Amino acid sequence: MAVIAGISNTIPTPAGGTHEAGVRAALTKGLRAFGELVGNKKAAQITADDIFNESELMLSVFIRNPQFQSQTKDRLTSPEAARFVENAVRDHFDHFLADNMERGKALISFILEKVDDRLRRKAEREVKRKTATSARKLRLPGKLTDCSGDSSQGTELFIVEGDSAGGSAKQARNRKTQAILPIRGKILNVASATKEKIRANSEIGDLLLALGCGSGKECNPEALRYDRVIIMTDADVDGAHIATLLMTFFFQEMPDIVKEGHLYLARPPLYRLTHGSKSVYANDDAHRAELEATVFKGKNVDVGRFKGLGEMNPSQLRETTMDPASRSLIRITLPREYEERASVNDLVDRLMGKNPEHRFNFIQDNAAQLDENAIDA
Repeated sequence: MAVIAGISNTIPTPAGGTHEAGVRAALTKGLRAFGELVGNKKAAQITADDIFNESELMLSVFIRNPQFQSQTKDRLTSPEAARFVENAVRDHFDHFLADNMERGKALISFILEKVDDRLRRKAEREVKRKTATSARKLRLPGKLTDCSGDSSQGTELFIVEGDSAGGSAKQARNRKTQAILPIRGKILNVASATKEKIRANSEIGDLLLALGCGSGKECNPEALRYDRVIIMTDADVDGAHIATLLMTFFFQEMPDIVKEGHLYLARPPLYRLTHGSKSVYANDDAHRAELEATVFKGKNVDVGRFKGLGEMNPSQLRETTMDPASRSLIRITLPREYEERASVNDLVDRLMGKNPEHRFNFIQDNAAQLDENAIDA
């Protein structure tokens, strides 16, 4: 909340006026110019509200023949006041920033955080305008196949990769409680992306619209449209990568959803082992080896590998991955205490952040933990 105490010729002007417009213009233009000087292109997006919404300012001017809006003199209207104040303040402010580069850069960084908050709130308001509480008025992504239940209790949103997997999932689902949202390929890595790229990403926009609970500081878990959000990707390296990108998105943009226990990972099988009329599914290579050594010990087993969820017929997908009676889910959680989340923050930054050297060091430090069989596989 801005606190600006404006005075003209010793007369308080609580409604502001042209003298306040002058100081707002001076500081806004000064910060934009300084941002351009230090190579920060985002500074061009700074507005006066970004600077003054959380500021306190005392402004006193003396001009000849001041003009006021009414007899109460609560607003200065002299047009020349804006130009006089802007010129006087801008010159001193420019010199201050040029002589104190580090403080100037710190100020720019602080103001740009306000810019990001403003743009995010604007984007979320646009999402909310597209979203109504009434089911009949609800506008959702066209690719979303929603469930028919009126309440969020017991409902599930499956986030799947690609239209092929989405088609199988739509046929395998329980229409009353399970919704399907296909995403295209690998979504944006939000840990190394700018706020602008995150807001402009269509896949993330569709996901936010489907969830309906906002993001960032405005995220409200109580407004989540589904009881469970389930990431369901292929049981291979690419699928694991997509799941990691999605978990990073929820960790950074919707941590409260994770802390409240709404986020899950599905466990689709990678193999189908068959001998005679008996078929068993294996989650990975280690599970396959275990089944071959126990359930099918000494028998010739026909092993089928699923290249993706789209290769599974709907009945197989329902039985192994979507039916609550026979599936297994992994719940993704976060420590509730901030201090306990420090290690998680550090891990996400190292593995998903902007610095590739951190990932390289992590791989070097942990590569020795892999045995030769895992490497060969």
